[in-house]
Amino acid sequence: MRRERKNVILVDTGDLLHSRSSLHSPHAPKLSEFRADLYLKCYNLMGYDAFTPGELDLSLGVKELLRMSKKAKFPFLAANLLDNKSRKPIFRSYLVKEVGGIKVGILGLISRRLSLKNSPGEKENFHIADPVETARQIVADLKNKQCQAIAVLGHMDVDEQEMLAQAVPGIQFILSGHVPHFQLDPMTVQDTQIFIAGSRGENLGQVDFLMEGNKPQSRFRLVSLTTNFADHPQVLEWVNQYKTQLQSLQQVPPRPAPSRPRAGVTPQVIIPLTPLFLGEKSCLPCHKKHYQHWSNTAHARAYQTLIAKNKTTDPLCLACHTTGYGAPLFPKGPLENVQCEACHGPGEGHSDRERRFPPVTQDQCLNCHNPANSPNFNFATYLEKIRHPK
Repeated sequence: MRRERKNVILVDTGDLLHSRSSLHSPHAPKLSEFRADLYLKCYNLMGYDAFTPGELDLSLGVKELLRMSKKAKFPFLAANLLDNKSRKPIFRSYLVKEVGGIKVGILGLISRRLSLKNSPGEKENFHIADPVETARQIVADLKNKQCQAIAVLGHMDVDEQEMLAQAVPGIQFILSGHVPHFQLDPMTVQDTQIFIAGSRGENLGQVDFLMEGNKPQSRFRLVSLTTNFADHPQVLEWVNQYKTQLQSLQQVPPRPAPSRPRAGVTPQVIIPLTPLFLGEKSCLPCHKKHYQHWSNTAHARAYQTLIAKNKTTDPLCLACHTTGYGAPLFPKGPLENVQCEACHGPGEGHSDRERRFPPVTQDQCLNCHNPANSPNFNFATYLEKIRHPK
């Protein structure tokens, strides 16, 4: 079933089919498969018109992305992602749609700063061409097709979008991808408006087009996707199926921890062993003040957030709301909440002073407090909330 729509164009500017959080999971390939299948079915149902991939989508590999695109009833647009042999685009370059009596040309562009290195032979087989040069050619073609408005689905940084607007006359609108923070008002660069709706699907960017004489005008607003919007019955069924799939992954045991040699037995091959996670109770005997302080922080209640939102089986959430997710564990499974070892590292060997913990740095925090998950994160401010007493 595909919902029939009039005077509406639905597009997505990337980082849809894969999640940065799933990189923490030992089940990353399956997670991507389940996630992509869910989103593509939902987008097909809603009648989406176009999608331009971002760096997270490309991290799956171009060939895998091509395979996924076969499930979509809408085109993937990436005019400057080229095959090295044919020098032709891997996906479609653009499409032309009429909305409200206005003929709109839509092209997809991705940043040259994105990397093609995740699958063997990726760089040898494909490359990302200069988006400015590519846009110049396609904009000329769209003008020849009598398009009254030209819009770019641009998965690139803000400075690249500004440069594109300055270098290629004729682009009226750029719908921004890759930029995590939304902006209520569009940016204007020369005669081009840049719309930034943010990430994570929390807002829908709505652009209303109208013509004043021969010049297209627009009105941009953000629609917050809150619980005020009722769930579609079919989508709700698919989401429940997705949760069941995630639950099945949780039943797969984690990688076994490296076995320790028995006392008195000298192994013939010495293999460096990864320290194991022991849980916060192992820290309590020596660090009572620290433990008490931690127990009053939000870190100590992180898992409760998942319970409240019915997300306890979602590996994408477990990666940041538990400790040691995806790593060799003891005794079994990830440890609930952001415990001591989430910041300081596995505790095995520390109590007998064989191993000291390294300092906690901002890089460790950014694994979870990234722009998508924690847009207001400030290291100094947040550190004061969790810093232990001396």
